[in-house]
Amino acid sequence: MQRALSCITYARLYVPRGKQPGETEALGLSEDPIRLRSRRIGTVLFVLGHQFRVVQDGRRSWHVSTTWYRYHLTDEHDRELLAWHWHPATSPYPHLHTSAGPIDRRIHVPTGRVSLESVIRLLLGDLQVPATRERAADYTQVLDECEAPFIEHRRWHAWRRL
Repeated sequence: MQRALSCITYARLYVPRGKQPGETEALGLSEDPIRLRSRRIGTVLFVLGHQFRVVQDGRRSWHVSTTWYRYHLTDEHDRELLAWHWHPATSPYPHLHTSAGPIDRRIHVPTGRVSLESVIRLLLGDLQVPATRERAADYTQVLDECEAPFIEHRRWHAWRRL
């Protein structure tokens, strides 16, 4: 995830220490929200929330299991533009919030699981946020490589009753 984020920011991801395998952990950012400049709509603030557990598959193999995520894009006045959520304790399926005409943020538009890389692609492509200098030439390849394990190892994609 850090490598994917490096396509748009120099902010660093961190994980607080002291958790045991199986306990829920939360990612943090050194800059929160991440302030970005879109050539299309001006200032965009990106808020990342991500919780996970490290789970043992067998005697010697482990995997990271996402337990909750939220990826928010807001404008400079903190008005929500788009928000991708999955919080199974209160809503059983991944969904999108948007503020578009009569559809307000209380509506849960169903989605499949959304990767961080797909949100970064939206920022770089459709919203025309410039890539960092180090990633300007290879961000497409970086995002593809970073997203590949998410796609290959996900245990489900679209909505399912848990």
